[in-house]
Amino acid sequence: MKRIGLFGGTFNPVHNGHLNLLRQVQAQMQFDELLLIPSHLPPHKEASNLASGKDRLEMLTLAVEDIPEAGVCDIELHKSGKSYTIETLKKLRRLFPTAEFYFIVGTDMLLTFDQWKQWRDILKLTYLVASGRDEGEYERLCEKAQKLDRERIIVLKTRPLPLSSTEIRKKLKAGEDVSGLLPPKVLHYIRQKGLYR
Repeated sequence: MKRIGLFGGTFNPVHNGHLNLLRQVQAQMQFDELLLIPSHLPPHKEASNLASGKDRLEMLTLAVEDIPEAGVCDIELHKSGKSYTIETLKKLRRLFPTAEFYFIVGTDMLLTFDQWKQWRDILKLTYLVASGRDEGEYERLCEKAQKLDRERIIVLKTRPLPLSSTEIRKKLKAGEDVSGLLPPKVLHYIRQKGLYR
């Protein structure tokens, strides 16, 4: 059975923190395929200065060129309104009827997971893979996983690269150097297109 890792987000823009997490999760989980899914309108946050779906898709494609298992999926960009995980998973299930899904989430996402739309149904369609940044956080995630569904939630230890897209957009707007924060091809694309000015 094909095992597919799913990594969703606004990716506005995709940065080295995202890629660092992806590589560490992949090293531990060894998925057959990784799908990165940029969201149309994230339900949990108001995205200010949101680059177009086409631009975010293009930046993601450039960012994962050297990760052999990784591809980009535009399934959420075709819908109007907010992107809900449950709806995306149902669509993916139709596209990959026999695959096993693993949805990669950050700490905050797992800790608030039981507030998500139809969270119990989400766990019927996918495993959750959460990454703990430090010892204390790892323990908290394990406790939360235990409460929600021990069978369907996997908690990994990872060493994160703490970066935020919001901070990067601020730096870009201010004309500061962000060369160490973004993949070179993504930075080139942003400059070429004049994004986040």
